[in-house]
Amino acid sequence: MRRNASLCVAAVALPWAAARSTTPASSPPLSPSSSPALASATPIPVVGVKTGIDKVTGKPPARLNINGLWAKGGAQWNLYILALSELQTLNETDESSYFAIAGIHGFPHSAWNGVGHVDGAPSNTGFCPHGELLFTTWHRPYVALYEQLLVARAVEIASRYPPDMLPEYMAAAESLRQPYWDWAMNPTLPPAATRINMTVRAPEGLKTIPNPLYSYVYQRPEVQQGFGGWLTSRPQTFRCLGSGGVLNNATESNDGLLLSARDLTGSVYDIFTRVNTFDGMRSSSFENPHNLIHIRSACNGTMSDINWSAFEPLFMLHHCNVDRLVAMWQTIYYKNSMFTGNSSSSGQFGTPKGTVITADSPLKPFFRGPSATNDNTTAGGPLEFHTSNTVANISVFGYTYPELPDWNLPAETRAGQVRAKVNALYGDKAGDDGATTLDTGPLNRMGKGKIMDYWMVEMSVERGDLAGLLPATVSLFIKGEVIGRVSLLGMPCEGVERQEVPVQDVKVGNGTLKDVDRGSVVEYLEKEVKVGVTGADGSEIPVANVPSLGVVVLDMEYSPRTNESSFPAFNGKVTRWPVELRQNLGMNKRRRRTVVRLK
Repeated sequence: MRRNASLCVAAVALPWAAARSTTPASSPPLSPSSSPALASATPIPVVGVKTGIDKVTGKPPARLNINGLWAKGGAQWNLYILALSELQTLNETDESSYFAIAGIHGFPHSAWNGVGHVDGAPSNTGFCPHGELLFTTWHRPYVALYEQLLVARAVEIASRYPPDMLPEYMAAAESLRQPYWDWAMNPTLPPAATRINMTVRAPEGLKTIPNPLYSYVYQRPEVQQGFGGWLTSRPQTFRCLGSGGVLNNATESNDGLLLSARDLTGSVYDIFTRVNTFDGMRSSSFENPHNLIHIRSACNGTMSDINWSAFEPLFMLHHCNVDRLVAMWQTIYYKNSMFTGNSSSSGQFGTPKGTVITADSPLKPFFRGPSATNDNTTAGGPLEFHTSNTVANISVFGYTYPELPDWNLPAETRAGQVRAKVNALYGDKAGDDGATTLDTGPLNRMGKGKIMDYWMVEMSVERGDLAGLLPATVSLFIKGEVIGRVSLLGMPCEGVERQEVPVQDVKVGNGTLKDVDRGSVVEYLEKEVKVGVTGADGSEIPVANVPSLGVVVLDMEYSPRTNESSFPAFNGKVTRWPVELRQNLGMNKRRRRTVVRLK
């Protein structure tokens, strides 16, 4: 099977990228939020969408589930499809085109909006900081920019409708927001994204058009072919190739996604209930289930390659959902809703490797809008970049999500309401279909006041061991069945990837791990768990070739939740059982264990 070209090879600057990279000099080690960007002729600030906001309450329209928006149909659905279609047909050299916005993420490794390559930065990647705390905050203005351009086009299209339809379509356009794909609740492709054509009511009447959610067709083969790798042989994006020239075999995509259902729902619920600070997302974050979607939905297609993935129409639906999960998490943990520590950047197109990253570091290449202190028209200075702190609250971009309560409610009331939503979506539901959760079945079925064991497996690997082989997935098996996965995309190329995977509901006889005594669980896992590493195309990578691969069994103590709006409570006690990998995919235990009291 074919594999995508790995990004973790010697960097070769693409000719057009070098020509368009205009930002001079390298950034200082610590980049402040006021770091200026070289202004383009018409800088595009990311301000979000300001239409459709309730003039009395100030409440913005919600981003809706793509399945609900499609099922309802009508004016807003028609405008969404038409606007996306027109965005995709804009000339790719236009900086507000679908191609140009997608190109910010990876290929063609070029400047955007006057923000280009800097000395000390890698030239084989785009602007996206994968594998860093900036991952979720960087994608927030990215999706907001896309939404901003999409809605502006929808408003323009709405203005063309006949007078008798104009009020309905203008109102629908102004309240339109980018929809999301909730793969944790429904791990199958959105049905609307599987149809080759779509019939919509355009200003001139009903018409059938190529479905812009199905695929994106590249306009300039000579540019696309210069990206390298076997994906260049395809004139458009694809997921799972089928027989007879079928670009997107939805059955194969859905089979892969359904196999990961427990990983997706379990990881999402685990992060909501166990990670209570933004800094805590260094080891358990929404990036892990996010990575699974990139690989599982694609069958080694466009979505699986980080340099190409943003051209896939599923990309923004996917990342809108990641933003939704983060926004819900921030509402619950409102006292710790932004990271406070710092880290070292692995380097992106506009950020030198080793740059110290904080919540005030620039999210390149996204400009903030003019303000009293940030105005390139009245003050004569350049626009400033967004930072994680400036995008911490989604209200700055003019949208909300259905699960988020009124902003005027007390913070703790809002947190409780969102906890109840999380339990209903990913807690109780997950227990019904066998997914990994902390407390499945009826609420508090274990009883109040009990201390219980929560089992996880921590997997870690040095990405450098997989140079030339990424993207890849590390899987845990028991008796031939996968019980957990960690997926690594093509970037970053170096650094230790560490993720914790819940295995609470692994079946043992007629029960699960949580029904077995502690000593038996440890003995069972050390004896039965096996590990394997595979590429995006399913090809096996010998474990012996990944010497840094480590596996640790974790036992965390917790008390079950007590009501619909509470979460299980962890007491901070963690017991670790490191295990040693065997080259034949088995495991041997080490003769020691450690008990760690977390602060």
